[in-house]
Amino acid sequence: MIALGIIGDGHHAQALRAHGAPLGEIRLVDPPGRDWRDIATDTALAAVLVDLPDAAGLAAIGAALGAGKTVISAPCPARSSAELAGLHAAAKSGGGILLPGGELTHGEAARRGLAVVAGAEFGALTSLYIAIRQPRGRGDVLDDLAPEAIGFITAAIADDFPSVRVNAGGLFGGGRDSAVILLRSAGNVVVTVELAKCLPASLPAPGLGEIEIEAIGTNQAIRITPLDSAVRVHRDDGIGMRPWLDAAVLAMLGEVAAPPDGGLERAARNAGLFSAIRAAA
Repeated sequence: MIALGIIGDGHHAQALRAHGAPLGEIRLVDPPGRDWRDIATDTALAAVLVDLPDAAGLAAIGAALGAGKTVISAPCPARSSAELAGLHAAAKSGGGILLPGGELTHGEAARRGLAVVAGAEFGALTSLYIAIRQPRGRGDVLDDLAPEAIGFITAAIADDFPSVRVNAGGLFGGGRDSAVILLRSAGNVVVTVELAKCLPASLPAPGLGEIEIEAIGTNQAIRITPLDSAVRVHRDDGIGMRPWLDAAVLAMLGEVAAPPDGGLERAARNAGLFSAIRAAA
């Protein structure tokens, strides 16, 4: 078992604390009231999730890397070459491993979409479009939303980006609340990113917000909308769906290898309760 500690109280940390279900090979160690410095250097912990903002998060990541831990972090824990050099030095001295995460890249729909893009049937990626929209509010749209888009882009495209253009400004009364980013990779993949804090408060936008991702390859194209239940794969001969919410039948098939006891008894109880409900109607 891998003992993992939690540093911070962001939405990833809250989701992990509230998960409740078993985590496979991960054993969560999260006693209340511990200082992050103690958690980052605790020899009993092999890994930590760091979910602190800005300088505090960077310091915690560096301390944990220096203590030899595997560290799960935000997509862009370092925002400058000097900060990145500090993380490299910490990892080299302590032997720690950094795993940049991200709500977008590691969400079920995006992970399945990335698997489609990486497949031979998709062909070479030629164009990528990402839009992230959140309700109107304060905060710099580049600082708040661009790291999530970047995490997906670098997961899909291994090339560097020699051409970067950004048009950002304030359109909805929240400071710099909108931006359009145009990228071209060394392999000539064109990337367009639209970021905006533009949605009215009455429009539901759970999690990261309203997200659209489109990727075009030489053979196929896909459309990912994480609030839906599937990734759409477009081909010349039609549209295919790659569900990212598993159908219940898959869990039913999972019982074939290790059938639970009492199946007939459960069916009998179900039938009895159904009969009673019909009779009472």
